[in-house]
Amino acid sequence: MSHALIEIIAHKSSGYGPRTYANALEGDITIAVAANYKTGGERLTHKAAGEKFLALPLNMDAIDAARLLYRTLRNRDLKNPVINVAGNGMQTMNRNGFTQEFVNIRLLEILSPVHKHWPIAKVISGGQTGADMAGGIAAHALGIPMKLHFPAGFKQRYADGVDQQFSKEEILQQVKNGVSALKQEARKRREMAAEETPTP
Repeated sequence: MSHALIEIIAHKSSGYGPRTYANALEGDITIAVAANYKTGGERLTHKAAGEKFLALPLNMDAIDAARLLYRTLRNRDLKNPVINVAGNGMQTMNRNGFTQEFVNIRLLEILSPVHKHWPIAKVISGGQTGADMAGGIAAHALGIPMKLHFPAGFKQRYADGVDQQFSKEEILQQVKNGVSALKQEARKRREMAAEETPTP
């Protein structure tokens, strides 16, 4: 895993809507990684992205989601795309039995094979807990330039539904911690695979 440029910015508005539209406009495609597409946030994302919206449900196998994303990029001839990662925050993810760590790994499993065969120029997201942050963490781990575009005050909504404000440095630390956890998980999986391989 390598590292690349990371940009952390805040919109002038403290509302979630304006940066949702800004990210959808900047992205060549918006992927919505979610367990529930009926939330207000997901409906707004779909409206903002329009025809550039692609749902990648969490109940879809990661390799199937990666193949769908790859085919969509190829069929639309979106070379070196800017991918806007959206989806449920942890308030919704938790209700559906998903942890932040699981979503981080899922985004890595989706973006990694796609980037290998169809290079991704940049990943952007709204910086929220859940899918947004997972997209940023996975991109940074893969060496893809990425941007987290927050509401004013670098605001995040947590699993308890309460909004909190952070500094750029605290957000950067969230990303670094997430990448570190991904590395640990990858090492653990390699060790388990080695143990399961029969010796000749």
